[in-house]
Amino acid sequence: MISPPAPSAPENTAPQAESEGLRLVSFSAGVRLLAAFVFLGLGLLSWRLSRDLAWRDLLMAVAAYTVVAAILFALRRRKVGARIALLPVALDLAAAYAALRATIAIYGDAGQIVAGLGLGVFVLIVVFEGLTLQRPFIIAATIIAMAEETLLLHQAGVWPRHVLLACCVLGLAAGVGVLVFERTRRLVYEATGIETARKQLAQARAQYNELARLQRDKDSLVQLIVHDMRGPLSATILSLEFLSRELKRQRSSQDMLEASEDALTSATNVANMITQILDTNKLEEGRITLNLVPSSTREILDLARQQALSRAQSRSITIDVDAPDDLFMVADRRLFPRLLDNLLSNALRYSPKGGRILLVATESGGEVVLSVHNTGEVIPIADREKIFAKFQQGETETHRMFGWGLGLYFCRLVAEAHSGRIAVEDVVGWPTSFVIRLPFPGSVPSPD
Repeated sequence: MISPPAPSAPENTAPQAESEGLRLVSFSAGVRLLAAFVFLGLGLLSWRLSRDLAWRDLLMAVAAYTVVAAILFALRRRKVGARIALLPVALDLAAAYAALRATIAIYGDAGQIVAGLGLGVFVLIVVFEGLTLQRPFIIAATIIAMAEETLLLHQAGVWPRHVLLACCVLGLAAGVGVLVFERTRRLVYEATGIETARKQLAQARAQYNELARLQRDKDSLVQLIVHDMRGPLSATILSLEFLSRELKRQRSSQDMLEASEDALTSATNVANMITQILDTNKLEEGRITLNLVPSSTREILDLARQQALSRAQSRSITIDVDAPDDLFMVADRRLFPRLLDNLLSNALRYSPKGGRILLVATESGGEVVLSVHNTGEVIPIADREKIFAKFQQGETETHRMFGWGLGLYFCRLVAEAHSGRIAVEDVVGWPTSFVIRLPFPGSVPSPD
């Protein structure tokens, strides 16, 4: 919110402030032209009633003033109108003084009344010009008005003390003019600042909506492509399984068996990745209803170990489980094992040959705590939160994850869907530890 005390407008509001300034100049030019026509009409009426030649000369001056006012009105929307803002002030003061002086000369005995009315005219001019002039020019206009009013009062034979009073009134008018100017400029800056902020907010909202639309289109396209890949990929896996069985039945060479097994493993990995992408999207949109059932932590961790055991043995990595038999948790038996499988796959990928992985389940602070420790390299602190973001991986090649960067993001979504959380924590004796914290079940079932 822009609320300057007065000095200068911010850069982003400068065009709007200039536009508001031109609008005030336009308003001032319109009032000046209207007043000129009113005075011209009054002068014509007075001349027709009196037929005094003095009124004719005064009418010529008022007509000239009207022409100049019309020219200034025509220039009101151009920057040149703002640059010559002092000219209208000088014109107003000079025209008022000339008209009042001529009127005093015409009416003679009523000169003091005319001079008194002149004070009101000068006050109006000073206050009105305060809308468009800066403080030094308002003061200068006030001094000129004081001098002109003093001459008019002296011409009308007014006592000096009344002249001093008139000057005080004009000084007060100048103060009001300065206040009017400062307040007007403040209001202009506030209004233009609010308008600028509103436009920027509207632009940001439009850009956000466009980006959101593009993101939805992209996600829809990815989901469509990934979904359509499942059919051909399932057929490929079935064919590879059949080929692997036939090669074993025909006792083909070891190289052929290994090649078929590698192809089957790769195809299965891609199928799992496709399932993970689809499930990740459903978790993001809240379209998965969890089937939460009481489960033994020991049973879940043993199952995860069993599924990863063959991969671990191929690299001489041991996987151990440390969980009490009587510790239970509430989990979805389809999604939660995949969370553990992702963590184990990650641990196997970064643990050296001959390394060790430990799956631990404990109860702490009213929470069920599941930990996956491994002897791989330490994950940098700067990466510990980043790796759980979508499509994010570690900065170094050592800590880059296989796939699309969805594995740990999927783990985070599953943990949060269980009202829990997952993080990388420092545990004594282990370089890397992924820790899952879940609410402790309200009622613990009796073990079978």
